[in-house]
Amino acid sequence: MDRVISAWPDLAEAIGLAGSRIMSAVVDTWGWRALIKLRPSQSVADVIARVPAIESGLGTRPGAVRIEHDPAHAGRCTMRVLAIDPHAGAIPWPGPTSRSLADPIDLGVFEDATNVRVPLLRRHALIGGTTDSGKSGVLNVVLGNLAACSDVVLWGIDLKGGMELRPWAPCLARLATTSEEATQLLTDAVAVLDARAQASSHSNTRVWEPTPAAPALVVIIDEYAELADTAPDAMPYAESVARRGRAVAVDLLAATQRPTQKAMGGGALRSQMSVRVCLRVRERRDVDLILDRGMLAAGWHAHTLDAPGKFYIPINPAAPAHTS
Repeated sequence: MDRVISAWPDLAEAIGLAGSRIMSAVVDTWGWRALIKLRPSQSVADVIARVPAIESGLGTRPGAVRIEHDPAHAGRCTMRVLAIDPHAGAIPWPGPTSRSLADPIDLGVFEDATNVRVPLLRRHALIGGTTDSGKSGVLNVVLGNLAACSDVVLWGIDLKGGMELRPWAPCLARLATTSEEATQLLTDAVAVLDARAQASSHSNTRVWEPTPAAPALVVIIDEYAELADTAPDAMPYAESVARRGRAVAVDLLAATQRPTQKAMGGGALRSQMSVRVCLRVRERRDVDLILDRGMLAAGWHAHTLDAPGKFYIPINPAAPAHTS
């Protein structure tokens, strides 16, 4: 670490970050990390833009350097350097880690070796990624956990003839594979939502607490863009669930390869998705469509992910959370 700290001023000057300095550096599980203090007028965006040059100067493999904002100070950032790729190989699924929707589910392992624990109760979720990015694998892990919960009922929409969700049919109370069936299913989901909202009003309760007798309803939509294209009549009902469903435990889980503005309701529906999982995308702009505006510029470079199953998930939006 002393060698890295002493060499930084020359490297920083060579790549256009002259005056920045490493304040501290420590070894961690798969590499090391350093706290960098920037010169006045320099920004973390300047550091992010120079990541390829930093990797070259440090002699690392491509993709080894991560830059994380310091939420307390705009003039500081953390540089994480991975000596090895912790996600180079597939991680075997250990089986369900949740028996209730109130329990977070395990999706993988972060680069700092901590587990990715994702709460889904009263939260809508969006999983996005291009072909062969591993989207189906992530969806299957989520479904495997939800199917093991005793306080959840699962409904599915798969307008590719059930190609993705039909293997899960024994775990689904309903499966829609046509535009007409999808519209009816979402209409019925809104009816469930309205009935629960009325019941909660009469009992003076603000949120619906799922139980085996009164379970949460999770509607899984595989290839959400296909729903927008082929079943436009269903979209108002999907948007209604997104806006009003969380308090009464009627939640959406949407997966898509094409996160277009049209599919996501011009941002209105996407804004309700509090869980975002972004696998590899084909175009840089898709990062912001899946994760939120400004995430690409903040260093969430999902277009550079180099293997199926690797993804970004916002836990702390200031620090790109890269996992597999």
